[in-house]
Amino acid sequence: MAERSVGILDLFGPVMIGPSSSHTAGVARIAFLARKIFPYPLEGAKVTFYGSLARTYKGHGSDKASIAGLLGIRPDDERLGYALELAAKEGLPYEIVADYEGPERYHPNTAVIELWGEGKRSRVRGASIGGGEIRLQSVNGFEANLDGSLEALLILHRDEVGVIAIVSHILAASHFNIASVASHRKDKGEEALMVVEVDGIVPSTIANQIRELPAVREVVYIPSIQT
Repeated sequence: MAERSVGILDLFGPVMIGPSSSHTAGVARIAFLARKIFPYPLEGAKVTFYGSLARTYKGHGSDKASIAGLLGIRPDDERLGYALELAAKEGLPYEIVADYEGPERYHPNTAVIELWGEGKRSRVRGASIGGGEIRLQSVNGFEANLDGSLEALLILHRDEVGVIAIVSHILAASHFNIASVASHRKDKGEEALMVVEVDGIVPSTIANQIRELPAVREVVYIPSIQT
């Protein structure tokens, strides 16, 4: 049997404000990344919990955790415990919904976060998979597979030949190592979402260079939740 190295988090779990790594820390991380994906002033938010989160979100503080993430508060920040009061102070309207009849394909700990502002809207679906770890599974209807462990670029583009190669060349020319790249489309020749994970922080100059490509419609930079 292959040996597996054991880290400190395997023994004690993540540094976080409790009570639950999956229902509190994980939810805060999903919301934190959802806010980063929406690069506009936030005018309102709706958080829908499914499965186990729907049944236990009040007792485990998932509601506070989700709003904390939207306010940019990380799971180890003591302000998480009174995030609802902070949202009221900042004038952020929000709605928390429990849906007990969600799709069977959803993970038991699923949260859907809808954000809007300046005439723009965003919808992110994420799952808290245990121990504070997460997966962002869809962004605005496009498949995604992000865990927040690396810096990432979300690139909305036309589905056409060469886009992935050009983006990869731009990053390589600036000495960025690409950890993973995938492009998900709804239909051939229509819009697609490229998800690129890289080692290192991508400066705005590189994101702007990609944004100027004829096939590219939007570029959103998402920082790692571990930095």
